[in-house]
Amino acid sequence: MYQLYEYIIFFGLLGISFLAFILHKPEKPPIVLPKDKCESPIERRLYDSLRFNGYDVTPQVRCGAYRIDLALVSHRLAIECDGKQWHSTPSQKAHDRKKDRYLRKNGWKVIRFSGSQINGQTAKVLQRIKKELG
Repeated sequence: MYQLYEYIIFFGLLGISFLAFILHKPEKPPIVLPKDKCESPIERRLYDSLRFNGYDVTPQVRCGAYRIDLALVSHRLAIECDGKQWHSTPSQKAHDRKKDRYLRKNGWKVIRFSGSQINGQTAKVLQRIKKELG
């Protein structure tokens, strides 16, 4: 008699688990906004400023082996945001020059801004971008 109860409980739990599996609604994947692709606070700040001023900006655009921090794709303008931590050593600067040459060879205009320019002189940064667009 004890075994009968074990079977009833076992198959009852199995049935409930199966029913829960069938009725389970999978979670929706999280919505990833373009801004979420920005990799640093200065990129996010400039992204927000550009969007606020009506520019159609895309973060992390691939070009060959490189990624452009922020791009105005329709104008082929690559905007690089150079934080001091990642762009201050001689080897990092050499890498940036190589990247700039590659981007220009592939039809992009490249402009670079330091973190202090983006944080402290946003209006001048936006003026320079507007000037580059002609």
